[in-house]
Amino acid sequence: MKKASAIFLVLCIILTQMMIGYAVSSDSETVETIADNTDFAVESAEIISDNEASMLRIIGKFRNIPSVSVFENAIDYVASDDGRFVMQFSSENELLECLDKLNKNPDVIYAEQDRPVYTQAVEESAEYLSWGVRSIEADVYSQSITPSEGESVTVAIVDSGCEDIDFIKDRLVGGYDFVENDSDATQDENTDSHGTFLASIVTDCTRNLPIMIMPVRVLSSKSGSLINLVNGIIFAADNGADIINISLTISTNNCKSLEDAVNYAESKNISVVTCAGNSKSNIEKICPAHNSNTITVTSINMYEEFSSSFSNFGSEVDVAAPGEIIIGYNALGEEAVLSGTSMSAAFVSAAAAMFRLKNPQCNTTQVRKAMIDSAEDRGDEGWDIYYGHGIIKLGALANSNIKYVESIRFSQDTYEIPVGNSLEINPMFNPEDASDKGFTLSSDSNCISINQNVITAVSKGKATVTVTSNDGLYTDIAEITVKAPVIKIKNNPGTKTINYGDYLRLTAEVTDRPKNAKIWWYVNGTKSAEGETFEISPESDSVTITAKLVDADGNAVLDSQGNEISDSETVTVNSGFFQKLISFFKNLFRMNRTVIQNFKKN
Repeated sequence: MKKASAIFLVLCIILTQMMIGYAVSSDSETVETIADNTDFAVESAEIISDNEASMLRIIGKFRNIPSVSVFENAIDYVASDDGRFVMQFSSENELLECLDKLNKNPDVIYAEQDRPVYTQAVEESAEYLSWGVRSIEADVYSQSITPSEGESVTVAIVDSGCEDIDFIKDRLVGGYDFVENDSDATQDENTDSHGTFLASIVTDCTRNLPIMIMPVRVLSSKSGSLINLVNGIIFAADNGADIINISLTISTNNCKSLEDAVNYAESKNISVVTCAGNSKSNIEKICPAHNSNTITVTSINMYEEFSSSFSNFGSEVDVAAPGEIIIGYNALGEEAVLSGTSMSAAFVSAAAAMFRLKNPQCNTTQVRKAMIDSAEDRGDEGWDIYYGHGIIKLGALANSNIKYVESIRFSQDTYEIPVGNSLEINPMFNPEDASDKGFTLSSDSNCISINQNVITAVSKGKATVTVTSNDGLYTDIAEITVKAPVIKIKNNPGTKTINYGDYLRLTAEVTDRPKNAKIWWYVNGTKSAEGETFEISPESDSVTITAKLVDADGNAVLDSQGNEISDSETVTVNSGFFQKLISFFKNLFRMNRTVIQNFKKN
């Protein structure tokens, strides 16, 4: 029995070897598609060289080399002697059908579709240096700007100069060095590379935008002079700056030359941004921070809280911006970290520059308004001495399409208003769809009063009224004539004599009558009636009847001298015995006639 089992085992082995031999011999037709490991890489590369874009290929590995039928749907293929293979297809359907069969085949170790491979190298980092860029939403706002061809905005950094490090060198335009008195301001010997660092903040906020940096050096390694600072501001204003960043302060409340230089830049439509300072004090004694023509900036930390450990504050603060643990570049081109309101001012300078790039026709008033309008309120509700109007958030401006006022005018040159009447003024703007159609009215005379857009005539006279657009750039004037009303007892001028018992009917006529004005009638100074007409049968020898003009509240309407507007009539009554007797019989006759008429009716 054991012998029979041994014979059966031998027969099985022989049969297995025969089957293997058959399999090999049956695949002899595919020998040309089988390559050794070295040739496989080259031959598979030849298959895909003309079809790289299509990715209609399968790469896989067999446990055993299959018959040629496995490859029949491929337009080309190659297999290695260790079972690896690549197949090329002409359609995605054929590829997917074959891939499904291969993955169900127990002789397949793996089979998968070819995929594209991408490099992970980038030309430059898209990551911003500082958290402040996203805090003020400069990353969002910059994406909304499509500058016109050739359009650019220049920010003058009036500071310690700017080294032409790689990060900012393509942004630099010609400036001036007032320390060494030459035109090369591309050196920064300040101990903390102050000017270069500020320039890197502006560059960081304005990636891929044509916002240039003008270095104006007014500081040496440790300090500078007021004269150089003044000269630097004037130079920047005269040489193409659109924004001037002053991250410098002077401890004084009376620096006329510096204020004059700031005002000079403002007069040339150049926005001046300045830091509040880092002495934890009120800016009332800090220049130029307390100048009303600057955009003064305080500092916040990463939690958007006021930097109470160093930032100044005060009544001239406009907005707040990031100022703690700010990353930028120093003069050696190395990353550095600085804190201070200097950094806060640089963020706002970048914001103002981007706004001007998007709105090239805007002026300094509109830049300031935009910065304030974008601010997100912090601290006490509304404006406060620490955050000003709030923290700059440019995202609020990203989708705005501002149309600036180009002119404003009254609908007519002259107006006439009776005393007590009102006139609503709605000036005309050009363009009609200007974004800000706000305005203010002012007068050179107290004969009128103004409440927003309503003019009320107070007393007789003339006034010149000025309408001014919100940005303060455009005005127009009109002349207002206030006419005092006149009241006249119409049908009985002068003195009138009537007989005792007779009735007198009077009518008052008013010219230039104020709105809602009424007529009150008086007899010998005592109010007797209201209305347009008055009927009286006086009994005394003489009475004085007065028609007086009053307003809706019963107050006398006054003329330009403060006198009441009224007219009087004196009536003389013939009241002798004979006139009274006649009056008695008249009244008796009237009574009898009334009785008879009533009797007939009944």
